[in-house]
Amino acid sequence: MTLRIPVAALALFALLVPAAAGASDLPKPTDLLFNSPHISNIAVGTVLDYKFNRKPSNEQMLGAGYTDDITVTVESDATEGKKNVIVQMYTGDRARDPQRITGMDGNPMMVVCLDNAVSHFRQLAGGDSAYLKNTFSRYLAERATIAPVKILYKGAEVDGYEITATPYADDPSKSKMGGFENSTFKIALSDKIPGHLARVIADISNSDKAAPTLLETTTLEGVGDVK
Repeated sequence: MTLRIPVAALALFALLVPAAAGASDLPKPTDLLFNSPHISNIAVGTVLDYKFNRKPSNEQMLGAGYTDDITVTVESDATEGKKNVIVQMYTGDRARDPQRITGMDGNPMMVVCLDNAVSHFRQLAGGDSAYLKNTFSRYLAERATIAPVKILYKGAEVDGYEITATPYADDPSKSKMGGFENSTFKIALSDKIPGHLARVIADISNSDKAAPTLLETTTLEGVGDVK
């Protein structure tokens, strides 16, 4: 299976009309996610290694849990401030074909993680993929909360932010989501960390305690606690 991240897909979550931030001293979530040059100053040859951990509550229903790597390799310089990168999803039998993306200044993992989260939410809750992505996008632009946090990176605490989203909790179609509408997504970032993206948590939970749940965490190598 080939990972395809065309320019249009990379822009999907970024083509938003953000509302005013809730507090003037806090950045807008969409600016941190999509409008910052996350990788423009990263040296050629740098590999951003993310550990993806999938933890299902019921392996018979959802398949076995696992941990694997997703890497972004800064292959070469493009135009000023832009990089050519290679994204490699997973290893071994799970590995997808690597994809080269040219002329990037944003970290493609921002979109990879959010696309993964929506796709895996859909597997449990059902629904139309485009509708779910658009709903998530609007929520990030208009309603997501953001708070300052301390992120442990390679033994030292750095300043960052955590974005929290429950994009489907008040959705008009939530009654069709099988109890998964309150699923929560958290994104921790810091400009003191290479690539800025520290951790993404997709907690796909259900109001029915008997229903299966899925916890997926994507963490940059070297990142520890976020608090």
